Amino acid sequence: MSLTTLVAGTVATVGAAVATAVYANFSARVMPRLAALPAQEGIAAMQQFNRTAVQPPFMLAFFGAAAACVVLTINSLSHAEKPLSAWLALTGSAAYLASFVMTIAFHVPRNDALARLNPDAASSAAPWASFLHEWTSGNTVRAVLAGAGTVAIAGATVLSLLKR
Repeated sequence: MSLTTLVAGTVATVGAAVATAVYANFSARVMPRLAALPAQEGIAAMQQFNRTAVQPPFMLAFFGAAAACVVLTINSLSHAEKPLSAWLALTGSAAYLASFVMTIAFHVPRNDALARLNPDAASSAAPWASFLHEWTSGNTVRAVLAGAGTVAIAGATVLSLLKR
């Protein structure tokens, strides 16, 4: 196993695991609690979460894992002498990158639309109800994809280490 593959596998595993934990926590704990609040309070709380989400530690894990997955994909395609670990790395990278793209294409636009809502307006209750359902459902898919990516990439990294 090359040092590049070891570093990329480790970075991707840790970053994808962090993302998985954040996504799973939101689907299982945060969103149900926000849904139980009056719309005004739920909207304001989610708007605050979204304003503070872009923090260096999470962004490093989120983007670092994506970059590492690209490196793993290139390495797996060009060094496929270990077919099982290459297949796991490709599969795991694809799963994590799907969760990454889903964040950008699905969640960010919904978060931006939520940011434009006035929490105190009665007309915001219906968009909030739609947001809760769509965002949480999509987030659960994102958590499963990132989690599957974590397991597959970790497996590929361990297999590559064992076959040294």
